[in-house]
Amino acid sequence: MSKNKSAKPSSRNLKITTRITLSTIFGILVPLFIVSATAWIFLYSMTNYFDFSSVSTKSYSMLNQIQWNQTMSSISNELISDDSEQEKIDKVNGFVTPLKKIGVKIYIEKNNKEFYSTDNKQELYSLAQSILPVNFEQNTNYFGENGMVIINHSNSESDRYLVVAASSDYAVNDISAHYAAQDFSSLVFSKTGVIFALIILVFILSIIALSFITSRTIIKPIKKLADGANEIANGNLDYVIDYESTNEIGTTVDSFNHMARQVKASLETQSAIEKSRKEMIAGVAHDLRTPLTSVKGYVEGLRDGIANTPEKQEMYLKTIYTSTLTMERLLDDLLTISRLERGAITLEMSKTNLSRFLSDCADEIGFTLEKQDFLFEYNNSCGEDVFINIDVERFKRVITNIIANSIKYAKKDVQGKIVLEAAEYSKSVIISISDNGIGLDSESLPRIFETFYRADKARSKTAEGSGLGLSVCKQIVELHGGNIWATGAEGEGLTIHISLNKILEGQSDEQKNSDS
Repeated sequence: MSKNKSAKPSSRNLKITTRITLSTIFGILVPLFIVSATAWIFLYSMTNYFDFSSVSTKSYSMLNQIQWNQTMSSISNELISDDSEQEKIDKVNGFVTPLKKIGVKIYIEKNNKEFYSTDNKQELYSLAQSILPVNFEQNTNYFGENGMVIINHSNSESDRYLVVAASSDYAVNDISAHYAAQDFSSLVFSKTGVIFALIILVFILSIIALSFITSRTIIKPIKKLADGANEIANGNLDYVIDYESTNEIGTTVDSFNHMARQVKASLETQSAIEKSRKEMIAGVAHDLRTPLTSVKGYVEGLRDGIANTPEKQEMYLKTIYTSTLTMERLLDDLLTISRLERGAITLEMSKTNLSRFLSDCADEIGFTLEKQDFLFEYNNSCGEDVFINIDVERFKRVITNIIANSIKYAKKDVQGKIVLEAAEYSKSVIISISDNGIGLDSESLPRIFETFYRADKARSKTAEGSGLGLSVCKQIVELHGGNIWATGAEGEGLTIHISLNKILEGQSDEQKNSDS
């Protein structure tokens, strides 16, 4: 799944913070773009509609003032342009012609010399002074009841221009100004009403589009996640939330799906453990009942005088003693398993000569097997200087449990045989205990070290053990830092192998403990 995600980049992989950032940016850029486009359209249409480039009236209004500003700006820009003088004069004349029609007089000076004029300079200056006492060195824009005067200066890199416009035939009337402004507003809004309506529509559509994108990319997967969480919470652990992404939501979905698998596996494991423990309780109850029944029967025989000879009494007492030992071993195994699972056992490790340890074990095994009418063989190919780090008593328990297991699963009508062997390798030794018993099928073989596991659920003679002995062996061997495993086949006997680290020459105590 992760490979597919990395191989297929997609917008759904964008992180939520990135999505929010992009939404914010678009929320700012889209209105700016709309406003900019609308302003350009508005100005373009207004300029063409109202003809801002030329003055069309000699009475004051907002429109008239805009026209004057545009006209004087156009004249100034042309004067400081790179055109030739004749081109400038021709274009300025084009701007001035409409002004002359409404009685406006224009005088233009270049570097203190006349450049263009509609009337005599002195007459124009006198007219301007009669309307308003002015300083021709300062820019002026005056619109009054007695006329209008405009003085404008423009400078290029090499030239300085003065533009003077004056007219005594100009009116500023409150009523006319009111109606001029009213007409202007009416004209503006009648022309731009559609534009403003379009702006509002675009804003609404933009908000709807952004909301839809947000819903598709954030709300929808979150709803999937919520629905999946409800399914899992209701116990549907097979439910898989169908959403693939590398963003935060995708990561959370993966975690939920993984959690569901883990919970399901945990519940299955717990169920298997519970089933195993129930089988263990039934097995232990059976194993305790058998010797208890035997003890009870023989005690009753002694009490009722059935054992009326010394020989019978001795046999009864011997049977009672054997049954008691059986129960003691079973309870001891249960206690050992409990302590091992709680980590309450501390090993008393010591440097031990392997050959001497195995020789002592072989003597005890031989004595036990002789009474059971078993053959016994001991082969040790390890050198006399091989040492291992073990808890001697605990490890003897391992050997004893394995031998007891081999005796328990011997074949009927066939003399049993057990072989104890040891082999040396560069860093380890392997101890093997083989028998010629009934063996195990391939399904049961890897499970014989599980706590409470029994190969024969029918509890025939081949399953008269508690299922604890080999589990104890496994945990003790692993506490020593070793490994234990089994080989064999059904009907061909069983071999238990134990691998332990050797103590190498020059190895420190810390290394020994680390290896163990």
